[in-house]
Amino acid sequence: MLRALSCFALAACLCFSSSLHAQEAERLRVHGSNTLGDRLMPALVESWLKSMGYGQIRRTEVSGAVTEVQAVRDGEPLIVEIGKRGSAAGMQALIRGDAELAMLARTPTAAEQSAGWQLGELTSPDQQFVLALNGAQVVVAQANPVKTLTFGQLRAVLSGDVRDWTQLGGRGGEVQVMCGPAAGGLNDFLASRVMQGSAIKGCTRRFPTLAEASRAAANNPQALAVVELVTPVTPAGRALAIADGGIAVAPTPTNLRSEDYPLVQRYSVYGGQMMSALGRGLAMYLISPAAQRVVAGEGLVAMTLPKAPTEEAPSAGPPPYREAVAGAKRLPLSVRFNLRSLSGMFEGGSAQDLDRLITFMQQPQNRGRTLAVVGFANADPANKLYPTIASNDRADIIAGYLAQHGIVVQRARGLGAIRPLVGEGDAKARERNERVEIWML
Repeated sequence: MLRALSCFALAACLCFSSSLHAQEAERLRVHGSNTLGDRLMPALVESWLKSMGYGQIRRTEVSGAVTEVQAVRDGEPLIVEIGKRGSAAGMQALIRGDAELAMLARTPTAAEQSAGWQLGELTSPDQQFVLALNGAQVVVAQANPVKTLTFGQLRAVLSGDVRDWTQLGGRGGEVQVMCGPAAGGLNDFLASRVMQGSAIKGCTRRFPTLAEASRAAANNPQALAVVELVTPVTPAGRALAIADGGIAVAPTPTNLRSEDYPLVQRYSVYGGQMMSALGRGLAMYLISPAAQRVVAGEGLVAMTLPKAPTEEAPSAGPPPYREAVAGAKRLPLSVRFNLRSLSGMFEGGSAQDLDRLITFMQQPQNRGRTLAVVGFANADPANKLYPTIASNDRADIIAGYLAQHGIVVQRARGLGAIRPLVGEGDAKARERNERVEIWML
């Protein structure tokens, strides 16, 4: 009897010890967008843990809204909790202190930034980490004569207000809208970016997947499909250039990576200014080359630079622009500024891009090469000189910053308000239009 009681007591102690050990596991909480949290973030977390020497890595679906990635190093357990209740929930968790990092498929709203004032400046490069790009593209058949759409036209098509191709500059016939699943991140993005409160109700036919909708549009000259940037487009189809009140921009690799294309969507992680070493370690890893290989493997647009630029200087367009970039090839960057910041000059993603550019120019094959930087500004009807002055200032700032890192800028030129990406009346016009392109000579 005494032996049985001793065995029972020993078993109880072991169970208690095991339970206590599990409770003592360090936990890092990353909450927010289901678009990021479903597949991308678990893959990135696993890659991060491996890079730090963790083993016994195991992914567990605790519930439909929570994934845990568990790992052990030197006998010490770590749990990364990935909450997937949406971008708004992620920001709320970050503000309350219930999460160390928030995953967003959009930028924080003014109300969220105000509520999280104690977190610091969320748009600074130390607190915003842009880890991938996605977005939307409009696919038509090669035989369709329409080359571009404006935001207004796209909104009218998706809302069902435009039903004939002649209203879009095409040949006559019904506009057949091929749609993917009714629920998903793409529809949320279109609702916030394009629809301005209008419902998407112009679908002619729905398909189980976006790839099927894309194929259907490519094979039908009367059809159109709005799909994700990562959705394959068959040789029979092509993507339209889109204009958001400015020039029409096609979804080429350069225009996507530079975010000049208007239907690009950032995937970012945000943290407070007092992040733990563990939280900052993960955030910094997310923008590293190793993590970006994971991003590309998931089919998203990675935040990396190509081994060599391929986009030639344009043969058409405003003469000042052609002269500024003559003989150069464009790097897929548009550096933008944090116009409201008190702590930094560049917005978060651009600051990280400048770091990548410096690393790129320091590679053996690029040493000794020079750059051209071309600045653009927002139009100012009250002061015709302002755009020229501002764009020259922007170009000079980038040239000076690069010179501090030993990179020679042979040309630095501001071109004023030519080639606007967004119309003057848009609330985001200044932050989108005021940019600096980087070209390699």
